[in-house]
Amino acid sequence: MRALVTGASGCLGRALVEELKQQGHEVVTTARRPVDLPGFIAADLMTDDLRPLVAGIETVFHCAALSSAWGSRSEFRAANISATERLLEASEIAGVGRFVFASSPSIYADGTDRLNLTENALLPSRCMSLYAESKRAAERIVLNHDGAMRCTAIRPRAIYGRHDRALLPRLIEAMQRGKLPMIDGGRALIDVTHRRDAARAMILAADGPGGHVWNITSGEAFSFRELVEIAGRRSGIAFRTFPIPYRLAELLAAISETAARIGGGKEPRLTRQAVASLGRSLTLDISAARRDLGYRPLVSFEQGVAECFA
Repeated sequence: MRALVTGASGCLGRALVEELKQQGHEVVTTARRPVDLPGFIAADLMTDDLRPLVAGIETVFHCAALSSAWGSRSEFRAANISATERLLEASEIAGVGRFVFASSPSIYADGTDRLNLTENALLPSRCMSLYAESKRAAERIVLNHDGAMRCTAIRPRAIYGRHDRALLPRLIEAMQRGKLPMIDGGRALIDVTHRRDAARAMILAADGPGGHVWNITSGEAFSFRELVEIAGRRSGIAFRTFPIPYRLAELLAAISETAARIGGGKEPRLTRQAVASLGRSLTLDISAARRDLGYRPLVSFEQGVAECFA
């Protein structure tokens, strides 16, 4: 298989490149900034001619995205929706056979605890973040495009591991400040996905039935407090925790966001998306991926987090 990996410099993208190369596939990689990866072609999916990227490609793995708790609607629309539309169109014209999209479980979040959600769980009428809104729209566009080019997607929950620039780095940064807030005591349940498991799921999804999306996790859920305790043991960072009610955290996040916008737009330390992500339970049912794709998570959190501190 000759595959294109977009967003190849990111956590999932790099893991996917490693996995594809291990399986003997030819890989073309792309990101906006130059990086030392096999078959690399620098490209901006929002503006550049995409024909050189997709020429001779059999499968596109679309991992590139603006993945942030902060930004404008126009930025998210351009990076996550328009870029996806352009890549789909270029891929179809080039005769690409399969298109696999990295979606997001953030589309399920509605500010309440939601447990063991299947792929057909009711989605909120309004997304809790602009990121989730854009990923939901892009996923719908991809799946509706299924036809001569088989289009599928996965919703990997909280990807972590080497090259992670979001989950564990942000947690460690908060721990290094010495005091870590525990929203509602850190009781919220979170399931996570090691980068290698997410990469394998992307490859399996390429051969799955067209027009389908699958939840992907490690198959085990932890409370936020448990995740913090494990990361603390592995990192050796000394820190204390303090409880904060969910509603108060929400209020503080809203104030922080308002101040950030007035002060120039820099992302605040606390956002409403972060409060919802860490203060409300969200766990996924992965039985469909097990059944349809033969997906089996291989890396436990205890194992996976070790590479982050090696």
